[in-house]
Amino acid sequence: MKIAITGGKGFVGSNLIKIIDKKNNKISVLTRSNNEIMEGVEYIKTDYHSEKSVLMAISGADIIIHLAATLFARNKNEFIKENVESTKNLVNLANISGVKKFIYISSLAAGGPSTDSTNPRKETDKENPVSNYGLSKLLSEKEVMRFKNDWVILRPPIVYGPKDDGFSTIAQWLKKGIMISPLSKDAMFSFVFVKDLCLSIIRAIESDIKNDIFYICEDKIYKWMDFINMMADYMEVKRPKIIKMPKALLNLTAISYEFFSYIIKTKPILNRDKVREASFYHWIASSKKWQDLTAMKWTPLSEGLKKTFEKNLV
Repeated sequence: MKIAITGGKGFVGSNLIKIIDKKNNKISVLTRSNNEIMEGVEYIKTDYHSEKSVLMAISGADIIIHLAATLFARNKNEFIKENVESTKNLVNLANISGVKKFIYISSLAAGGPSTDSTNPRKETDKENPVSNYGLSKLLSEKEVMRFKNDWVILRPPIVYGPKDDGFSTIAQWLKKGIMISPLSKDAMFSFVFVKDLCLSIIRAIESDIKNDIFYICEDKIYKWMDFINMMADYMEVKRPKIIKMPKALLNLTAISYEFFSYIIKTKPILNRDKVREASFYHWIASSKKWQDLTAMKWTPLSEGLKKTFEKNLV
């Protein structure tokens, strides 16, 4: 079986390729640069906005795993172009190229935050994205649902694990003994260890699960402060002093990042969209639907953080 993966060089994609069955599956990675990273994997330089480029890249593929997405952009139009239009193009071409199954890795942001800490978001809840990123993921889901054969949409919350850029950034702040946060100390979050997400993707590949949406996360929620303190403990650093920065100041900082990213033609590492997300809470979901269907065993946050930092990877 041939599996085409977008975003295969990213954090989740690279972890997925490590554990996917490469003896019985031919793996192709659609990428903006064709340099090889792992042996036994075909890397195909692809322009997601070019029909010809995408069609050539997915030729012969039985399954597409769509991981590629823009997390940081300067405005709504950029999110729509990078996430929605590219997904639409991929679905259209998958429809005419014989692809049998389309697996899309969406986000909890597509559903939105929960109204309170006792009601984790469920698949039956009405979606309410509060950011342009979340909206772009939800609109991308609508495109995936147009796929004429089988599709599966997975919505993870915060994904973490070794060598994750986002966690590495937090770790650098923890080493300094401070953490800037606009959140309430009682804000609740769901997490998923990267290996658990990858195992869920593989289950979606190998099973007859189809035409449905699932939240993918550990079956426990955590206070933000408990997570930060737990992370500091496993890093063996002092628990940090929390500095709550006003939203107005965070927005000003985000605007400066957006401006300079425009000048140097790169993506901003902080933007007003992420500040908007951070001003809402709680970001929690229930994985019961997936767990009941697959009997998935989740990695507890304590164990996942231990694995993340046990080799001093940050």
